[in-house]
Formats: sequence, structure tokens, C-alpha cells
Amino acid sequence: MLEVKDLTFSYDGLTQVLGSVDFKINRGEIVTITGPTGSGKSTLAKCLSGFIPRSIKGSFTGTIMIDEEDMSELSLAEISKKVSLVQQDPDSQICTLKVADEVAFGPENYGFELESIKNLIDSTLSEVDATHLQHRPTFAISGGEKQRVAIASMLSCQPDYLILDEPSSSLDPKGILSLRKILSKLKARNVGVVCIEHNLEAVRPISNRILTLSNGAISSWTFSEKPTIKDVREHPTHENNCLLFMKNINFSYGLRKVIQNVELAIHKGEIIALMGANGSGKTTLVSLLGGLLTPDTGEIFLEKAPIRGMSRKEITKNLSIVFQNPNHQIFERTVWREQNLTIDILGHQSSEDYQRATALLEDADLATMKERNPFSLSHGQKRRLNVSSVSVHSPHILLFDEPFIGQDFDGRNFILNILINTATNGGASLVVTHDSNFAKNHCDRVIFMENGSILLDGPPETVFKRLIEMNRAEFVSLEVK
Repeated sequence: MLEVKDLTFSYDGLTQVLGSVDFKINRGEIVTITGPTGSGKSTLAKCLSGFIPRSIKGSFTGTIMIDEEDMSELSLAEISKKVSLVQQDPDSQICTLKVADEVAFGPENYGFELESIKNLIDSTLSEVDATHLQHRPTFAISGGEKQRVAIASMLSCQPDYLILDEPSSSLDPKGILSLRKILSKLKARNVGVVCIEHNLEAVRPISNRILTLSNGAISSWTFSEKPTIKDVREHPTHENNCLLFMKNINFSYGLRKVIQNVELAIHKGEIIALMGANGSGKTTLVSLLGGLLTPDTGEIFLEKAPIRGMSRKEITKNLSIVFQNPNHQIFERTVWREQNLTIDILGHQSSEDYQRATALLEDADLATMKERNPFSLSHGQKRRLNVSSVSVHSPHILLFDEPFIGQDFDGRNFILNILINTATNGGASLVVTHDSNFAKNHCDRVIFMENGSILLDGPPETVFKRLIEMNRAEFVSLEVK
């Protein structure tokens, strides 16, 4: 049993993140923990895995027992043999340059036999449907693929307890179904599993219990229906209203072709869902559309002018990007300075601009954190800051890569409002997502990518009907059994 008794923790000794937490999980049990963004879920995960207070300092009280051993008497190395943590941000825990080496890293450090390590590489990568990634560089795979590799690297350590922080966040629907199978197998092997999740549909079918962490304490989860935003926009017409256009685009990373013969137009008033399996080229396509990458062949037009040769400042006036990893888009020392970075660079420094910056921070529930270091925020709060900071100057085009990851209900609605307001005011948005409900309820088009090409492009109901006919129903709705 992994048991927490009267756990409290504060990073600065003043603001309590966890207060009197009592929690236990038995071997062979899957427990899901949910709760609002910033409620301390990731902090609890780091406590359960021993990183707090050993490598992350703060004010820590309480007791954590692992199979009746007091965690305080064990070294971090001893704890990691028993409890493995898959972190929310896979980039933060990948430490080698090749996928096979990453999966082998733990077993090698624990002194496993060479033949056993080779078998574990093959078996764990197979379990997460990532065998094809074995010889790929870790820096050249997609966010969802990194998530799978991070899970495989922890499975290869053969822990007694596995803690997963938002494990479904970057996975495509096929990956989520695979995750369910993996966790069910671990349960059958008598491994205790803790899943920290906002996307309850991903793990509810296999969970023994669902708990809520809120205001520093854990309680049983109860379902409460909340209203969703009603999208009342008029659907756009496409005559002479193209904002962003790419024609005959090809792009390769070295010898590996990632984007193949893509042609795409984004029109005024549109919200577009860009969907597809992990590794299908979605993030690369967004980087090309935003001028961050230069295509091998073809041309991209922003407001009817070639984007090739435009300065970054010229592009930013009309187009904003939110990256998949929020840490890759934070540059300043305080939330307030980060919020105003774009408008300061563009010279939009009127009182109205700063009033809008303040209003957006309030909408994002970050106004009380103006003087905080952005890196001290939770994953979901960082993402809301990304969205808020790139929206202050009201660009015509928004390119958001998985913006809803790590968001609670209020965070999702904040981001949805940004998208809807942009479209209503004659702009457009393209959103990389695996969320079919978002696509059905709020998007004018779904673009579905496969192997670097656009397989389908049309209204959500048409695209989803074709996906079902093509035996890709998991992308339409993740069936709960």
C-alpha cells in the first residue's frame, strides 16, 4: 500500500499548496485524481514519488508510507525502484538522445542484465504502440510520441506503483485506448496506479476510484453538470476572404519527409480543428503556417503577401501561435511582463492596451499572480498565460497547438472565448486537437492529417462520418466501456 497521512506542503513557506492530505492506494488498484488547475495535483505526484522534499525544497510535513516503509528513511534511488512518475511535461524527463536509450536508462541504472534490458525495450515500446520509434532521436518525435516514450521508460523500470500526471494529455484517441489497456494490464499484475487527469473520459472506464483535490484536500469525486459556451457565430462564407493560404507545401527534417504536397486555406470567421494521429505532421504544419519553418517547396501567403521574407514583427502583427509545450513560450521574469511582451515589442503601449492586458489576465484567473515568476505557475496556468499574452494585440489569426491540455472547465471556457471572439470579429483560428467534442460543437471545419498529408477537409459531420467509414471511429468519439 502507498499511504499518505496528514501531508502538507508549501513551496515558499507562506502559500499552502497541500493541506492535511490523507490518501491511500493499494496494489492492483487504479485511482484517478482530478481537480481545478493549480490545485496541487502535480505537487502531490512529486510528493508521492519522493521528489518533494528531496530535490524540490519547501515546507513539508506528514508521512508517506510505501508498503509499510517510511519514505523519509529511503533515498530517492530506493524510492524510484518502487514508485515511478510519468511527469506532465515529457520534455522535462527525457534525458537521452535516442528513444531506445531512454527506455533503457532506468533498467541500466538499476543493473538489469543486458538481455533483460533489450527485452524490456522491445516489450514496453510495443505496449505503447511505439516500436517504430525505437531508433528515432528523442528530439525529433511529436509531443504525443514523447508522451508514449516517457510512459514506456517508466514501465521498463517495473515499479510497484506508477504515478501518471495527465498521461492522456498529448495522446491521440488510439493512444488513449492503448493507455487503458496498459493500465489494465498493470492492475492485473498487482501494480498500484495513480492517474492525475482532467480528461476523465480517458481513464474513468478503468478506474476503481475517482478523487478530487481542491483547496489542498482530497475528497470523493462527484459529477456536476456545468453549462457550456453557446457558439452563436454566423458561419463564414469563402468568397475573397482568405487570411492564410499555403500551396504545394513540402517539408522534411533531414531525409525524413514530414509534410507532403499540402494545400490549405484559412478564411475569415473560421474556427478549424486540425486532427490526426500523433506524428502525422500537425505541429510541423502549424510551424510552417506561422513562418517558424521554411518549406522545402511551395509558398505560404499571409493576408495575400508571401510570408517568406517577412520579418517576425510583421508576421506577429497579424498572427499568433501557442506552442504545444507552454514552457517553450515563456521569456520574462514576471507574469505581468510576460503578458505585455508582445504589445511592448509591437509598440502597442497605450493605456487601452494595458487595460486589455489586465482584463485578459482577470479572465484567465491570473490577475492575482502578476508578480509571480511564470515558471512557478502550474502547467495549465502557464498555458492560459500563453494564450492571454499572444491575444492582447487582437491578431487576425490564431494557431493554437493543443491549447486545452491541463485545463479545467473555467480554463477551457477562457480559451474558447478567445477563439470565438476572434472569429466573430473577422479573424480565424486553427486549433490542433484530439477533442472531437470541441470540433463538433465549435468548429466550422475539421482537417484530418495522415502521414504528412491532408486526408480529409470539410464540415465536422462530414469528416467524422468518413472517419467512421474508414475504420477510424476512435477519432470521432472515444467509446466508454
